[in-house]
Amino acid sequence: MFIGRRNINSWSLNLLKQDRIKQDEVEPSAPSEKEVSDIKKDVSNNKIKNPFELASWYAVEAFGKAFGSKKSVDIVNDDQEVTDSIDFTKPPSSLEETLKRIKLDNDRDYFLSGEVDSLIYAETCTFADPFVSFDGRDRFIENLSNLGSFITNYDAKMINYDVGGDGRKIVTKVMVKLELNLPWRPVLAWPWGVTYIIDPDTFLVTKHTESWDIEPWKGVQQIFRRPTVKVEH
Repeated sequence: MFIGRRNINSWSLNLLKQDRIKQDEVEPSAPSEKEVSDIKKDVSNNKIKNPFELASWYAVEAFGKAFGSKKSVDIVNDDQEVTDSIDFTKPPSSLEETLKRIKLDNDRDYFLSGEVDSLIYAETCTFADPFVSFDGRDRFIENLSNLGSFITNYDAKMINYDVGGDGRKIVTKVMVKLELNLPWRPVLAWPWGVTYIIDPDTFLVTKHTESWDIEPWKGVQQIFRRPTVKVEH
């Protein structure tokens, strides 16, 4: 069955409305104008994406906004010698500092813990994964924070960490296992990576592109089945 862009948009909006129901509310809250605008823009910019995958992505994002933790996240760094020379209340002042701060983010598994150094990213940074691509640091930070509240246990082992392009590009690969806070405790597990592109003039990350060593829909299917592996952390 062919599903056109207009139908994808309508379907995604319906999912968004349904999943934003608060635990203490009877009626669902309507999506804001900005959320509607984001969805329309994302659908327009991701024409080749599987509509089922796009709808799943929006549903997860909306669910996170409705039920995710709204608490601020404090960044904790174990490497005191490195962190003493960095002011985390300000953006990086050199390429070397940016590289250090990206490494520190990875050391604390920012993509699972939600403890992310937001100031290393440009406000209009492009974030992409196998489902969707969008511009905007704040949206990414909010999604990470919400995801962290649904993860009950995780394990991440760095497989590869390469710095190239005269320090302007970083490519990582991590073996990730994470357990979700759902009644059947599903475990998602696959190699996951990120390519970071750094602007040499501002020292900020302008592109953050995720890659999965698994077909996106097969990754989503892991959410709906009982785990076949355990998380040991």
